[in-house]
Parts: sequence; C-alpha cells; structure tokens
Amino acid sequence: TILKHINRNLYNPTLVHITEVGWMAEVDGEVYPIDRNDFSFYQAPHKISFDGVFMMVHGTPGENGLLQGYFDLLGIPYSTGGVLNTSVTFNKGLTTTLLRARGFNTANSILLRSTDHYSATRVLREIGLPCFVKPNEGGSSFGIAKVKKEDELHRAIDRALEVDEEVIIESFLDGAEISCGVIPWQGLITPLPLTEIRTENEFFDYAAKYEGKSEEITPAPISDFLKREIHRIAEDIYHIMNCKGVIRIDFKLVNDRPHIIEVNTVPGFSEASIVPQQLAEAGISIQDMITSVLQQVMD
Repeated sequence: TILKHINRNLYNPTLVHITEVGWMAEVDGEVYPIDRNDFSFYQAPHKISFDGVFMMVHGTPGENGLLQGYFDLLGIPYSTGGVLNTSVTFNKGLTTTLLRARGFNTANSILLRSTDHYSATRVLREIGLPCFVKPNEGGSSFGIAKVKKEDELHRAIDRALEVDEEVIIESFLDGAEISCGVIPWQGLITPLPLTEIRTENEFFDYAAKYEGKSEEITPAPISDFLKREIHRIAEDIYHIMNCKGVIRIDFKLVNDRPHIIEVNTVPGFSEASIVPQQLAEAGISIQDMITSVLQQVMD
C-alpha cells in the first residue's frame, strides 16, 4: 500500500523484503540481495543506497527496536520512533506499567516468564475471570487466548510461551473496543477519527483482523466528550512515549472510561486496515500522510 501510494514526484521507492530467509530488494519483478554492511544493493552497473526507510515490518525486527538500532548505526532515518520507543511499546507488560504509573487506565496484569513457577489459583485471585493471556512481545494477536475457567489457564500460558519467553495475563475489560490512529500532520501531532471494532469472535484475534471476522465502524458511534478524551490521551501518549510517524492506540471503554490496551508503532496498513479507514474519514489521502511522515523523520 505504501509503495502504491507514495508520491513518486518526491521519492523513488524500492520495496525491501526482510525475512528469516534473507533481505532482498525488489525492482521490476527482479530481486537483489541487500548488503547489510550499509543497507544497499547492486543493480548493474550501479550500487543503490537509501536516503530513508518507511518501516512496514510488523513485529520483530521492525517493531521492537532491532531494525531501528541497525539504521541508527548506519545513520539512515526511518518512519518510526527510535530504539527505546519501539522496544518499550512492543513490550506489553512494560508499556502497561509505565502508562499506569503516569495515571492512565489499564487492565490489571501479571507478567510470567518461562522459568517462573506459578499457581493458577493465586494468579486468578488477583486477575479474575475471564482474563486474557498474551505473549508479552508479539503482534497480530498470535498466541492470545481468552480464559474463562481456571483449568484453561495452563494451556493458554503454554500456548503463549510458544511465541515468547514472557507471558502477560490481563484482567478482562468489558466494554467497546476503540482504536485511534495518530499521525504527524501540518506540523502537529494529530489524532484521527476513531474506529469501533466489533467482532463475532471472542476478541479481536488474527481471524478478526485479517479474515473478515470483524466489523470496523468509522467514525465510532460514541459521544463527542469521549472522542475528545480519547484524542487527548492518544496525543499525550504519542508525546510521552516519544513516538514518531503513524501509530495506533487501542482502547477499551469501561463505564465510559478509556483503558489503554496497547500502543502499535507499526500498525497494519493494507487499504482495508483501520488507519487508512480513519484517514479517509479525516479527508487525508494516504499519499499525503506518507509524505507528512517522511518529512517528519527526514527533514
């Protein structure tokens, strides 16, 4: 989507695939290996280097600070926050702890490591049922389970530990799920129109996100007061966490009080994704948003 909409009067873009198999630049259907020493590739008779990176790698290594550190070493600007911003926000437990300390509403939570011994009864006495078990660092809802009975907890934790070495167990927040994109726009940090997410599944899991098992309503049918409050919180978090580029913050409304679920520093960006829906509602083209982000990080 970024490649399709980027302003080619301003930028000469190249798609780069970063996978476990290898790093490859794709040009006119041909692929060229990336030289990781300086993030370049050779297309005879020229060596091609990059002035900047629009980051669209979800999860590791694009959303947890690994690639950000690599590009910092090379002096190449990129479209997300830096190493600290991305590594902290990718860690659900740390993000929740920091935001709670700053006075924001979050779910109650417990962090378990793969080496920890725990009592299901003791955990649920503190967190309650139902609850959510999630990999502490992970994206696209992999390894997440909603636990309704005590005897389901061990299995849910084992499943989450297949994704990450740490697991966060969170109390269930009963209320509407609201998502808020935030972008740099005309020199200001600007929250976008809100989206309410309704799913036929137990929660907004992988199938709900990517297989059409959810309904996304933009603008969200909530009061103007709540819209302003969520926008205020989203803008505050953008500044407090030192974010850059486009982010998305997910909330649950519990008794008309916004509770933060997570901060996504590389949100989904197919044309059907939440942030593009919000851009359309705001009357901002994807092309102009891309230009605004790149101007923020490259100027």
